[in-house]
Amino acid sequence: MSVTRSADETNGGYACADVVLLRAAIRPVDTAPDPAGTPSPRQAAADGLLREAVALASPSLSAVLDRAAAGAPLTAKEERRAERALARYALRMSERATPFGLMAGVATAGFARRPEFRWGERHTKAVRADMGWLTAVVSRLEEDPGVLAALRVTANDLCTVRGDRLVLGFVPEPADVPLRQPAVQEITVRRTAAVRRALELARTPVPWPELVRRMTEDFPAVDGDTVRAMLTELVRRGVLLTELHPPMDDGDPLAHVLGLAARAGEGLSVRSRDVLRDLALVERELADYATRAPGRGRAALAVAEARMHRTHPAERLVQTDLRLDVTARLPEAVRAEAERTAGVLATLAAARPGPRHLRAYHARFLERYGTGRAVPLTELLDAERGLGVPEEYRAPAASRSLPGAEGLDDRDRLLLAWAQEAATAGERELVLDDTRVARLTGAGRPSRDDRDAAEGARFAPLLSFDLVAEVRAASLEAMAEGRFRLLVGAVSAVAGAVAGRFAPALGEEAQRFGEVLRSVPARDPRAVRAQLAFRTLGGRAANVGRVPRWTDHVITVAAFTDRASRYALGLDDLAVVATTDRLALVSAALAAEVVPVMPSMLSLRGNAPGTARFLAELPRSGESALPVWDWGAAAALPYLPRVRSGRSVLAPARWYPADPDLPAAAGDPATGPAEWRRLFTAWRERADVPDRVTAVHGDQRLTLDLTSDAHLELLRHEWRRRPTAHLREAPEGAEYGSGWSAGHRTEIAFPMVRTAAPDTARQPLAAPPRRRAATAHHPGSRWLYAKLFCSPERHDEILTTRLTPHLPGLLNGSGTRWFYLRYADPDPHLRLRFHGEPADLGGRLLPRLGEWAARLADQGLCGRLALDTYDPELERYGGPSAMAAAEAAFDADSRACLEQLALLRAGTLSLDARLLAAANYIDLHHRFLGRPDGALRLLGDDAARGHDDAPTALREPARRLLDADGRWQALECHPGGAELLRIWDRRATAVAAYGRRLRALPAAERWGGEERALASLLHMHHNRLAGIDRTAERQSLALARAALRAHLGRVKAGA
Repeated sequence: MSVTRSADETNGGYACADVVLLRAAIRPVDTAPDPAGTPSPRQAAADGLLREAVALASPSLSAVLDRAAAGAPLTAKEERRAERALARYALRMSERATPFGLMAGVATAGFARRPEFRWGERHTKAVRADMGWLTAVVSRLEEDPGVLAALRVTANDLCTVRGDRLVLGFVPEPADVPLRQPAVQEITVRRTAAVRRALELARTPVPWPELVRRMTEDFPAVDGDTVRAMLTELVRRGVLLTELHPPMDDGDPLAHVLGLAARAGEGLSVRSRDVLRDLALVERELADYATRAPGRGRAALAVAEARMHRTHPAERLVQTDLRLDVTARLPEAVRAEAERTAGVLATLAAARPGPRHLRAYHARFLERYGTGRAVPLTELLDAERGLGVPEEYRAPAASRSLPGAEGLDDRDRLLLAWAQEAATAGERELVLDDTRVARLTGAGRPSRDDRDAAEGARFAPLLSFDLVAEVRAASLEAMAEGRFRLLVGAVSAVAGAVAGRFAPALGEEAQRFGEVLRSVPARDPRAVRAQLAFRTLGGRAANVGRVPRWTDHVITVAAFTDRASRYALGLDDLAVVATTDRLALVSAALAAEVVPVMPSMLSLRGNAPGTARFLAELPRSGESALPVWDWGAAAALPYLPRVRSGRSVLAPARWYPADPDLPAAAGDPATGPAEWRRLFTAWRERADVPDRVTAVHGDQRLTLDLTSDAHLELLRHEWRRRPTAHLREAPEGAEYGSGWSAGHRTEIAFPMVRTAAPDTARQPLAAPPRRRAATAHHPGSRWLYAKLFCSPERHDEILTTRLTPHLPGLLNGSGTRWFYLRYADPDPHLRLRFHGEPADLGGRLLPRLGEWAARLADQGLCGRLALDTYDPELERYGGPSAMAAAEAAFDADSRACLEQLALLRAGTLSLDARLLAAANYIDLHHRFLGRPDGALRLLGDDAARGHDDAPTALREPARRLLDADGRWQALECHPGGAELLRIWDRRATAVAAYGRRLRALPAAERWGGEERALASLLHMHHNRLAGIDRTAERQSLALARAALRAHLGRVKAGA
């Protein structure tokens, strides 16, 4: 195990793994180029490491340097551009630890009581063909029938049916098309009998010759060449997938291609034979280049790249990662500080919900399907049959967009005040002590667009993540004594993700990060992890997304896979289910929750199929925001102070000109260098910007010395290209420098695993039953479902004074069953559902309903009336065999609620609405369970649960009026109490029949237990009686439990 510390041994709720990833710049800080002098293109030729690093990072710049080294003249513009680019790369090699070719590398590190650090010179390269280049080569090979004859193919499971067309909503972009160009959103193919049969035969991998043979047998009137041409076209369009494209977990993609193509034998075309011969030579040449020490391999690299360019021209040909010759053991004090910092950041994030588009999707899912229903994944993500993909996905494009965020919350106001105070006082640092943390967490209410979030809600903390921080200390001794700083940077969504792509460089050590990933707890202890693999939109993105497989199961999207494998989870086996808190993925075959994991830092936006992105993001549903410092609305201020907690800097000080004219002047050719320096210096003095800063834009970083004219020109060029780039402080000084790491800028990615057990009480523990047939009732069927749109303030008035008197006329003595609900999405409305014969519903009830709604609209009481499809929540109420009894109970409860609302409105019944709901809960328990002690089930396993939610002023009336045994002696004597009891008696028959029906069903026909059905019945009763108010519902449950606890106390005391 790589995570060996318990919750008692950590101080932040997270434990750091025993293995961490060290990332460091290849050159020490003191070798950074002199700001006063930038190397010229000709001077750079003498620096072998810089030249090789540039050759990998920028082939275009490398070509200019080759021309300069050969004595060819450069234009003044070429000279300036080359000098700027060389200065940036030279600075990067000493000032930035993020891995990039030969400019910075990685190593594993750990912890020890006696810390050590050794920087060696025997760094090694992990070299492979660029995946954009290799993808293009593979696509060319797939055009050769001789190559196809040696391969297996399978159907792309992203294909869906739309009318008479087969639709593929994910189309990888050609290797030579830049991502900035508009992407093809989908392709369609006519769904002929031949296409249908081809997909059936390729349901699991089938050898190409066998597929051709069977298709020819099934369509004897079609000649073999036509069959092969049709199948080849399906491969070209991505409907059929071959095994030639390397899987995402293959550490040697080129060897994969060569191994499969070698089976083709003599059937290859001349072009394919030439390509494969070149690939074999490229494999040897890259292996030779990998053996050359950094700085001495440019000639070998040039040989390999020349052959690769002849095979398929491309700008980027080779990918190289650097394994550093470093031994590092950090003091335990560093681990303890990282764990404490992770806890602080998680605490601050707990009040801020995760991705907005997931929250919106969760709300839409609940509105459409409710809780507990397992909706097949492919159906859910189909925009016609389900909800489609979440908003703002790129491939396929989402059909909706998110509304903008609304206003400022208390947290924004607090941070704005602190930032303003710091700016006014000229303070460079904001110290985040316990008091400020408490104030921030108290102010962190859900924003107003989270309408279903309870006041003061806390979201689930991440179960694991990588905390990336630059470690600063003068020496190992100083670090061990606590004199160090952690400069917090990025975080990942899962532990081990930062290390994932470097597995080929790390070798066997990479498996330790896989152990960390497997040690992460799940919200459901029985859940199964499955690694996500997919074809990226552009081939080059696979350079980052390619990681080893660290889980037993795998989910593959838009890529070749053997669905018959015991470890493969097919998309058709997966379904999505919701609780009130989150969405979860379940597998029918495993009868368990599945947690997709992607241990990679690949950005999913614009790189992954919509299905893959949805699966990767799904575990974030219900979780808090990522545990990083967030200034909120204050981020728009021109100056922000450093934020420090303990020894950790959570955010550096940051500057951006309030006057946009300064960045604009950077791009104005009319502003000369002297004038630019004058404008900048004037702003810098006013803003008190330090000498050394880092210009930041997205993930781009450039450390600068603002006393240098050369560096000011670099900043000007940066603002010309990226006008929104801002400046951050670059901490310096002997006390917190890089002395501990031999002068190299060094970052550590600390894998953090949650030590506290996840709250599993409200989570789905197994896959619900899957619906086998269509269950929706459309208009014109035996159910008429109408939505009356009106404000929540009008609901009670409409129900009691407009609906109740007219209900007999609407139903016209037909014995029609009906019920109502209140709802808030997309706009507040009442849902009215009527059951009966289609002719009665459509011919008699619907016209009357329309006339009734028109009168309400004329009186200004409602907006529109809309018809919709009723899709019963079978999973929530016991399944198809119990649904009729459940709907009869809904009918009885609706009538009972209307009568109770009328008593309250008339003043006949004088009870607080929360107390009335609590009394109803107890009565519903008695009737549903048919036992005198049935209400005690409300207490669940924890008799003290929810006590704090009971309003103090209502606890005594609850203990006095609410009878646990159902005799209701005190309530009967209360004003209106006798009539209330008669209302309950009229409801009782249907509720009791529903309970008996559920208990009588065979286990195979009963979906879920009676406890869940009863809890849902209570929830919807509160909806009908009191409306959508989670706080009031929670308080009413607490009052019922308080009364039951008081009853148990009296029984125990013999009272």
